[in-house]
Parts: sequence; C-alpha cells; structure tokens
Amino acid sequence: MKFFLQFFLIVIPLLTGCSGDEGKSAGPLPAPVRVVPVARIDVPRLLHMVGNVKASATVGVKPRVTGEIQEVHFTEGQCVREGEPLITIDPRPFEAILREKQGLLAKSTAQLNKAGDDMLRYGKLVGGGHVSREAYDKTVMDEAVFKATVQSDRASVESAALDLSYCRVTAPISGRVGALSVDKGNMVTSADASPVVTINLLTPIYVLFSVPEVNLPVILERMRLESVQVTATPTGGQKETGVLTLADNTVDTRTGTIRLRATFENEAQRLWPGQFVEVELPLGIARDALVVPARAVQAGRDESYVYVVNPENQAVYRKLRVIFEYQGGSVVEGDIAEGDSVVVDGQVRLAPGVPVQILP
Repeated sequence: MKFFLQFFLIVIPLLTGCSGDEGKSAGPLPAPVRVVPVARIDVPRLLHMVGNVKASATVGVKPRVTGEIQEVHFTEGQCVREGEPLITIDPRPFEAILREKQGLLAKSTAQLNKAGDDMLRYGKLVGGGHVSREAYDKTVMDEAVFKATVQSDRASVESAALDLSYCRVTAPISGRVGALSVDKGNMVTSADASPVVTINLLTPIYVLFSVPEVNLPVILERMRLESVQVTATPTGGQKETGVLTLADNTVDTRTGTIRLRATFENEAQRLWPGQFVEVELPLGIARDALVVPARAVQAGRDESYVYVVNPENQAVYRKLRVIFEYQGGSVVEGDIAEGDSVVVDGQVRLAPGVPVQILP
C-alpha cells in the first residue's frame, strides 16, 4: 500500500506537467484557404437581369350594343389589321329601330315645312287685318316647335345609325388576336365584364426589367448621349436586339431598384408577351476597376465583405460594395487595394484574426 501511494505521488505531477506544456505549445490550426490577388483592369460594364416581355399595346374588344353574335370573321391566333371585321352582331333589330327613327324624322320634317308655309302666309295676311295677330303668333310658335322636333329626330336617327354600325365589331389596333371568349350564337352585351377577344400588338414589343439604383446615373447619362442597345434572349431562343426607351420616374424604395423598358422591333415575333428573357445592358467600360472573383464576395446582414490574408497569414475582414459583375468577377469598391490576397475558398472557417494556410 505504501508503494502504490509513492507511485501516484511521483507520476501525477509528471502527467500534469506534460499536459501544461502541450497546452502552451499547441494553438488553433491554420485554416486552409485559396487566394487570388485583387486586379485593377478595364472591364466592360455589362448588367445581366431577368426581364419580362409585354405587348406594346393591348386592347380588350367589347361590344357596344346588345345582341346575338351572327358571324365570326377571324381565326383565333391570327394577325389582324386595324379596321378589319372581327364579329358581326345580328343587325336586324337595329335596322328596324333606324327605319322607325327615319320615319319620325320624315314626319317631323313635313310638319316643319307646313308650319313654315303657314307662318309665311299668315305673315302676309296679318298686315291687312285678314288674320289676327294671335293666329300669326301661333304659326310662329308651331314652326319653332317643329324645328326643335326635327333636330331631336335627326339626332335619334344618327344614334340609331351609330348603334347599327356597332353591330360590325372591327379591330381597334393591328396585332395578334387571342382566344374568342364567346362563341357564335351567344348573346353579348355592352355591360359584359370580359372582352370578346383581346388583341396584342407584338411589333414593336416591350421588355421590362429592373436594375439596382446605383446604376441609374450611368444609364441616364448614356441615354442622354446616345441610343443604348439592349439584348434579350428567351429560354431556348435566339438573342434579340432592342433599344432602351424608358427609365421609370421613381426608384422602388422596397427593393432599391429602378424599372427600365426596352423596345424591340420583333419582326420575326420571337418575343412573346409574358415570356421571361435574359437581358444584357451594356453601360460602357469601367476604367481601372478593382476586380475580385465573384465567389470571394460574402453577403453579411447589412453589407458585403471579403477576407484578405495579411503578411502574417491571418484573415482580415474587409467591407466592400459590389458595383456590377462580369464573367465570374465582381467589380467592387471599398476597403481593398490592388494586389490584396482575397480568399476565394475556405471562408467558412474564417473569422477576423484566424491564422490561415494558403493552398496552391
């Protein structure tokens, strides 16, 4: 028993001493990272966005009168020209109303002519005392009444003729018609909420997209000086070229973006309303721009940042702002300089001051 007690008294201090030495000599292992130097070069300023195609004009065609669809003069999906007939509403009720109004106009016109003749005849007789002044005044009043009646009946005839013309519904614009919502033989009214058919103008056509507001000064300056070309590529389709025609008058405060619109001739009609397209907007050349690989930039809660390796092989946090991206690189400004070694792989293990091991 005495032997074991002496053994523990000797061994335990030795173990404790060894443990303390290892704690002092061992530190956090360096984090393996790969780095790329920050470059300063001229970079084409090319913005990439997703845009949405919109018809340059859209008209929902609704009837102006109530009646039965008698004929449909187009094929769904075809292109029509302004003024071409689309549908015909049964005109017979409106023709009958027009004939009635024309008859009333003829009657009131005849009455006006007779009242005018009576007024002239009584005017000659009243001076010789052959008719009373009161009788003459009545003819004057009758002539005025019938003149007003003729004006009212003439307006009724014009209104009836207009309603009859509305039985022939024509295309208000040139474009491509969609699906017919009401078939031949059905009744339609001017109060219907849904249009009979919708026409979209596809040539030209618009592409709408948004860009960060930081690009707005450059965009406005380029639009002032020259025509700004825009390209749009639909999924699986060919690249189309258009012109930037509108920068909206308000920045969206929720997203910090400005809405733009480009116009495309679209003669081949490869762009289609509602389609999503990849948009490229060139904004000239950024001279002597600081460029880092896009994968080096990390997104923080309130800012973007990169890790830089200092001469002591430690990770250093650097805040920056991405201006735009081009071919896998990010053009940035902030707390970095040309030649700084930014970390492109291994950021997940980094924190400010962590030692690093640069991998080849």
